[in-house]
Amino acid sequence: MKYVSIVLIAASAAMSGVISPGLIEAMESSDHTELHYVLIKPEGTVDTDYIARATQGMTRDERREFAAQVMKDRAASAQEGILAQLGQYGGDMVRDVRPLWIVNAVGARLSSDVIREIAMRDDVLFVRPVNVSSALIEPVDVRPATMEEGSRDIAWGVSKIGADDVWALGYDGSGVLVSVVDTGVNYNHLDLHNNMWHDTPAGYHYGWDFDDDDGDPMDTYGHGTHCAGSVAGDGTAGTQTGVAPGATIMALRVGVSFSDELDVWEAFQFSIDFEADVISTSLGWPQSASPDRATWRESEQNILAAGICHSIAAGNESGDPYSWGDIRTPGDCPPPWLHPEQTTSGGLSAVVTVGATDSNDNIAYFSSVGYSTWMYDSPWFDYPDASPDIGLIDPDISGPGVDIVSCNYSNPSGYTTMSGTSMATPHLAGVMALVLQANPSLSPAQVDSIIEVTALDLGDTGKDNIFGSGRVQALEAVQAALEVPVAGGTQQGGPGGLLLARAGENPARTSVMFDLYTGSAVPVEISVYDITGRITGTVHAGPLSSGSHSFTWGVPEGMGNGVYFLVASSTEGSAVLRFTILR
Repeated sequence: MKYVSIVLIAASAAMSGVISPGLIEAMESSDHTELHYVLIKPEGTVDTDYIARATQGMTRDERREFAAQVMKDRAASAQEGILAQLGQYGGDMVRDVRPLWIVNAVGARLSSDVIREIAMRDDVLFVRPVNVSSALIEPVDVRPATMEEGSRDIAWGVSKIGADDVWALGYDGSGVLVSVVDTGVNYNHLDLHNNMWHDTPAGYHYGWDFDDDDGDPMDTYGHGTHCAGSVAGDGTAGTQTGVAPGATIMALRVGVSFSDELDVWEAFQFSIDFEADVISTSLGWPQSASPDRATWRESEQNILAAGICHSIAAGNESGDPYSWGDIRTPGDCPPPWLHPEQTTSGGLSAVVTVGATDSNDNIAYFSSVGYSTWMYDSPWFDYPDASPDIGLIDPDISGPGVDIVSCNYSNPSGYTTMSGTSMATPHLAGVMALVLQANPSLSPAQVDSIIEVTALDLGDTGKDNIFGSGRVQALEAVQAALEVPVAGGTQQGGPGGLLLARAGENPARTSVMFDLYTGSAVPVEISVYDITGRITGTVHAGPLSSGSHSFTWGVPEGMGNGVYFLVASSTEGSAVLRFTILR
């Protein structure tokens, strides 16, 4: 009996580190039959450096497809055992299982008993409640457009950044797909209807509604339609509100009264699967909502690996430029390119964070300011702020966000005026579309660097925590993009030989997860060696097709702690991965 008690205490202690305190509290205060909406985080993340190496020489489309497949394979391998276990329970204990691959995670509604059993698995890092608090960055002001505003041929923000001068050069965003992750879009608005994405053979019309889980992303709130209008409103109803009036809009609706994290991640997945070039996201969780910053950063690293540009609002919290915490998540994630003023370095992600300016190039009183830091966040621990380190400069750029006229969701020929960093974000997304039309071969890092370097420097000289690199300038950005040689990819893009990705979790406990890239179809042998050079296991021996392959090798029970080497060899060469086992 004493032994059983000790085991139960040990199990309880182990679960308490896996189940979040908030979820434990909810479980203790609820009926045992109640289902809790949770996120299960398995071990294993994608090695984005591996994707970058493997996609050298590929076209943008090839890179996006390759990266997505690596993410899907890694998630499928890491989640296999968890999903199998969840499939053994009845509907009164498990519902709405939603596997994700933009982050390696599984969402589900689970009973307390199931949560405890899942938390006991060796391959589960944590289980926590899904954050369903509102992430919509509400405008600070919403009103009907005045007669003067509605009589302009071109909205002031569009002309302020010189977008109309870019149109005169023949670039209007044509051929560039921008996904607007928001409250949906009134696709019947005259200024947007001809610019909407659709894929009728696949059953998708204009986008997807992840809130209601159907193919009708109609906006019933107004925020998303207004943002879409600032990207690509073509002026059919009277005023050109879009920076890139030839771009295509993919409407992805993720909620109004609340923003389910899983909906947003699934919208990002949809964007990648259906070949979006730019994502515009005017939402984010304030730090007071305790967002899961690490998982959001994982998603943004993966979006960057897929080669997609991401414009994200800083937030309307205003704040102190000399302290951190006012930039919303995921806007607080790093950009794809580090400005020379960014003397404190760290990892990269897809995020280009946008602050708001007025018609006189003043920073808006509400615009959230930096800085951000990741010095406390595993596994990065980067961008520290202890002197002389300066943290992560945020925002990255600014754009028109005060008294912005754009499309009205309830009147298909009307306009509404709104103010907020939500309004600045689609202005930047539109500029990204113009830049990519001018030079489709540019990477997100190149797009970001071009936009930041050509911005109108405001405030302190150089990049600062109020304006970022300054107010975006479309003409200067496009002219700079045209000066970059157009890089040509090949249908046989990618390096030859073998490449090994880092282990999914290192040190490993019960299994080792890794990815292997093969430049061509060849027989490959993958073996595990100990530090003395003795073979201790074989992972694979036989032919592999060209491309990326995901493996999970179960560590044998008798294998001791220590340093080991995974060696892949073929006629193309060899690759070695060092890992540690620590049970």
